[in-house]
Amino acid sequence: MARVLPTKKTERAGVNEFRALLEAAGHIVQEIDGGNDYGEDCYLSFTRSGERTGDIVAVQVKSGTAYRRAVGYGISCREHLHDWTRSRIPVIGVVYDPDLKKLFWANLTQYLLHELEQGRTPKSVPVGETAVLDADTVASVVLRIRRFIEENDRVRPIELGLGQSLVRKANRLRGRHSNDVDRTPVGGLPYEMAVPAVDFHERHPRVGPAVKRGLLTTVILCCLAMLGPGLYGAVESNGHYSWPFSGWMWLVSYYGTVLCLLAASSLDPQRKRARLLRWWAFALVWSGWYVGMAHQTSAWTAQPVFEWIFVVQTPVLAKFLLCFLGGRYVYEEMSRRRRLKAAYPDGLPEGA
Repeated sequence: MARVLPTKKTERAGVNEFRALLEAAGHIVQEIDGGNDYGEDCYLSFTRSGERTGDIVAVQVKSGTAYRRAVGYGISCREHLHDWTRSRIPVIGVVYDPDLKKLFWANLTQYLLHELEQGRTPKSVPVGETAVLDADTVASVVLRIRRFIEENDRVRPIELGLGQSLVRKANRLRGRHSNDVDRTPVGGLPYEMAVPAVDFHERHPRVGPAVKRGLLTTVILCCLAMLGPGLYGAVESNGHYSWPFSGWMWLVSYYGTVLCLLAASSLDPQRKRARLLRWWAFALVWSGWYVGMAHQTSAWTAQPVFEWIFVVQTPVLAKFLLCFLGGRYVYEEMSRRRRLKAAYPDGLPEGA
């Protein structure tokens, strides 16, 4: 009666463990008949969302304690060195430790190509003890292998077609990949120069907004201060005598309107109206910059009609705008309190 050698059981245990793990993850494992085993035990086809990606690797599975080394494991490559380095598809190695009942893996093609580039001819490929292949790591291992395939596409231009080959090379240069493999770490690449600032912001979350508001206010005040002489000259040249106040009073009215609009926009509970008030304030600042700089530099000359409207009508518009806003806020607050009293006839709740 024929006997089944223990080594055969061990070899099959490794292949079965590998196949069960990868098929459970949704990938396709196609075993190679033992009579045609020339350094590969199976082919692994990757899938994504239930569809094949087109990425394939050959797998060499080794089982048993004979592949243990002083540190980790090792896969002999003496007979298959040229086969694994010349293969059009990458070859990965998997070692199954029957005592630990764990799989360990290594990219044979990547390691051998690197060694040959360094002028060395290795006799075996080391497999690290930390290179565990299990249900927790299979996704990351698959991603690493697919990245290697993308970066080392071995399809020759004559077989792929010159046009498609050029497109693939251009896509690779632009960082676009045919299989949509995300090459960046989770969250993206870190910006080392910004780490201290972000750490400080996370420890003190209120400092950032306060600094931003302070800088914005400082910039606006500096711009308004720089425009002062030019605006004063514009008011003087457009006949401020038609108003019962001097050029200095016009500047007070202009600056006060801008600051009131900005203050109201920061306190207004309605976002749309607050945004509109900010735009009005910036429109006044821009108009003042256009007119004021025309009187301070010779770079351009302000359009006379626009300048006259801005200088003569700004105080009138500012007066009506501020009166309207003040009255509107008073009316809305009175309406709010009236609704609260109707909703709580026995007394307003605390904080209302």
